[in-house]
Amino acid sequence: MENNSIVGSIPWPVAVATAIWFGVMAYKSGKNCALWAIGGGLLGLVVTTIVLGLAQATFIPYSTDEIAPFRFKVAVLAIFLVLCVGWLFTGTLHRHLLAALKRNPEPPPPEMPAKPATPGLKQ
Repeated sequence: MENNSIVGSIPWPVAVATAIWFGVMAYKSGKNCALWAIGGGLLGLVVTTIVLGLAQATFIPYSTDEIAPFRFKVAVLAIFLVLCVGWLFTGTLHRHLLAALKRNPEPPPPEMPAKPATPGLKQ
């Protein structure tokens, strides 16, 4: 039986954290938080598992001392990818992004007209 030493249990806490993140964002936006939480959990689980699985497929340790730093680097990469993809998927839930898109640029302030020359003075 193969030992899955790189993937391990890392995808599960990432999936739970992503589900909570998506659920809270949906709750604050007034959307269905249960569906968003399920989608976020699946996103975190799938992306993390794929990244860690591909990393395990390409990694051939020469000693047992190399496994821990590699596992940490790949876990950080997987979490970063989940954050990036999650930020894109929750774009509709970000109130400040929607407000910035809906806000019309303010018109420039009206310019003061130039003072007309006084007729009695020579210039």
